[in-house]
Amino acid sequence: MPAILLFLFHSLLQNPLIDTAYELIIGSYTKEGNPGIEVMDVNTLRNRSVPRYVIQNPNSSFLAISADRSRMFSVREEGQAKSAVAAFRRNARGEYELLNSSPVTGNGPCHVAYREASATVYAANYGSGSLSVFKTVDGRLEPIAQHIKYNGSGPDKSRQEASHAHQVTVSHDQHFLYVTDLGGDRVYRHRIYADGLIDEQPQVINVAPGSGPRHLVFNSKGDHMYLINELTAMVDVFLVRQDAFTLVQSILADTARSAAKGSGDIHLSPDGRWLLTSNRISSNEITVFAVQGDGTLKKVRHQPVLKKPRNFNFTPDGKFVYVASQDEHKVQVFAFNAADGSMKDTGRDILVKTPVCLIFLPREDVVNPEERVSALNIRLIQPSAPIANYVKYVQVGNLVFLSGHGPDKPEGGQVFGKLGKDLSVEQGQEAARLTGISLISTLRGLVGDLNRVKRIVKVTGLVNCADGFTQQPAVMNGFSNLMVDLFGDRGRHARTSVGVNALPNNIAVEIEMVVELK
Repeated sequence: MPAILLFLFHSLLQNPLIDTAYELIIGSYTKEGNPGIEVMDVNTLRNRSVPRYVIQNPNSSFLAISADRSRMFSVREEGQAKSAVAAFRRNARGEYELLNSSPVTGNGPCHVAYREASATVYAANYGSGSLSVFKTVDGRLEPIAQHIKYNGSGPDKSRQEASHAHQVTVSHDQHFLYVTDLGGDRVYRHRIYADGLIDEQPQVINVAPGSGPRHLVFNSKGDHMYLINELTAMVDVFLVRQDAFTLVQSILADTARSAAKGSGDIHLSPDGRWLLTSNRISSNEITVFAVQGDGTLKKVRHQPVLKKPRNFNFTPDGKFVYVASQDEHKVQVFAFNAADGSMKDTGRDILVKTPVCLIFLPREDVVNPEERVSALNIRLIQPSAPIANYVKYVQVGNLVFLSGHGPDKPEGGQVFGKLGKDLSVEQGQEAARLTGISLISTLRGLVGDLNRVKRIVKVTGLVNCADGFTQQPAVMNGFSNLMVDLFGDRGRHARTSVGVNALPNNIAVEIEMVVELK
């Protein structure tokens, strides 16, 4: 009997949470002697967190992870010669291990982004107000390929004596790189070339003097940009149309009376209905905004949190918000109510020294697409009958071949028109997403439970477009992003995107797909 108990004990140590929902990767400052990167298994159903492993990496204040999760990149936010970006690969144990690091040329890298299409890494250097661009080979960083120094300043002489690049963001279509400049009161929009290098003459998006733009986020359609300004605690809402950015709203996030503001982070909920920001100087709180139908914001509430909530993040299902308290060395866990935007402290704090960056990765062995349909407020539709002499699907063994579906609206009707003439790229992406929902609705009618899906294998997308329109892949991203949102890595698929001059009844998109079942 003792031997059996010992075996069970060791089994639990090896796999402490069989039904763990997510990996939580925490990047931290390391002045307290902590490792820099800590990885935990979290189970939101049980409200438990279990340490898994750590990585020694100094001042890992921000991280970026490739879509297939095989690569991770971290800044080393240090001064002068120690300023660098580090590259990691995921080994056979499912743990990240160091590949190499490369100096950034600039000073004080504080944010990092990864572009999938060209395997390129971008780092924002706060201290030197510059951008560093790296190419990679098999995940390994090559020497710096491009370095751009910004030259700006603002009215706040203590914080805006020069440019301070604070965030790098790759656009949804991967055609542009956005860099926020806290010191220069600007957002730079660089065109990205096919090889990942960028145009060094960016479009400049100006904000109000003294604002100090820090972080930004786009909604899923890409037609609204939300920018949190650190020095004024204002959220700027921009309407995005092609290359034009129109400021449609500025709304105060931190209403404390103190003149010194210090807003930090900004995130949209996975369903896009809520926008949250953090305040960390004059107040320690999360501000909750409801996203209105026109993309503008309505302030709903302020949620008190522990000191200096520099970073926070939603769990992928949108049911929890984790908040990093840099000064109190904890990550707070809040249950999030998507009905009214309220947050409830679960009391399950995670003890981590000086946490800064929080990233969630779904554990693919427990991804539940049925739950994701609910969490993302996706309304499946009643499968329709074929409009000719064919069937909507054919199953051969474990493979299901689904016929071409169109962009069916949940309220009835379809999306009609040509891309490049009647519809914008954003409208095309929404049509592709609706087509994905139509396909999933038919599939679920066949299998009964989307958890039976082993893999989305192959997808062919036909885009109804005008002559000269070449952004068919960008349109199809509306479909592909939905599959990953629902199925995680199982939703990543082989894909062909084709432009055609006509589709039945002038629908905007038609998509067919092949699915493997368990």
